[in-house]
Amino acid sequence: MGVSERVLRRALGALVRSGWLLAAAAAACTELAPGSDRLESQIALNRPEAGVDDPRWACLDQPPVGAAASVVPSVELALAVVDSISGVPPAGLTARACEKIDVSCAMPVMDSALVAADGRLHLSVHQQFDGYVELTSPSSVPTMYFLNRGLMQDSSEVLTTISSAALAALAAQGNVTLAPALGHLLIRTFDCLGEPASGVALSSSGGGLPFAFVDGLPNVGADITSDSGLGGFVNVPVGLAVLEGRRVEGDRSLGQANVVVRPGWFTYGDVEPLPQ
Repeated sequence: MGVSERVLRRALGALVRSGWLLAAAAAACTELAPGSDRLESQIALNRPEAGVDDPRWACLDQPPVGAAASVVPSVELALAVVDSISGVPPAGLTARACEKIDVSCAMPVMDSALVAADGRLHLSVHQQFDGYVELTSPSSVPTMYFLNRGLMQDSSEVLTTISSAALAALAAQGNVTLAPALGHLLIRTFDCLGEPASGVALSSSGGGLPFAFVDGLPNVGADITSDSGLGGFVNVPVGLAVLEGRRVEGDRSLGQANVVVRPGWFTYGDVEPLPQ
């Protein structure tokens, strides 16, 4: 196995783990348990078939229920961000919290958050914040993480950044030429239980070349998720993009997410059932 292939497999393994961990964090909204960033997952080629009464999709036929939460002036978003190769926060990692409408983050809600002693970024934002977080470091591809629902209480999430070298290895493996003037999307899909969703067809109003993860590697050209719930698009035109996931079985819309694509940046977007 060559160096580039080893880098590729380590990078994709970390991305897959991040998708599973983010699902667990979104379902529980609790502090991260020690060692949880090492959760392993196996991607199956065959997606499970869901029946009418499958609890994974029951919420699609139920009326929306608003989340009850005490009114507080601010909440904390704690992000555990690690490099896909080293498994530790990238050196010089900083974060900014930005309102969704502020697409260039000219007036950040919180500026220059640094990695704390516990290895996480702690961002204090107003309750119901539903914007995005910029993640930058000298070695990583700049990344934006878009929240798909307003934060009502303190929450923890896990994200993985990818270095420029690892991204180049992934592109070479898929015979894809990355255009510097375009951006890239990583989409995570979740079911009603907050678990990664298989059998979801992904689309992006911004276009781009689709991919989905199969056996831990991106299958360029595929647009239906496997058990990891992960997919995305590369070489996406800059600007606003509406992401949608539709269950292949029954052709039901799972949900949508509105994100922004920047040249040379990675954008994380979550597609999940949300109260309307």
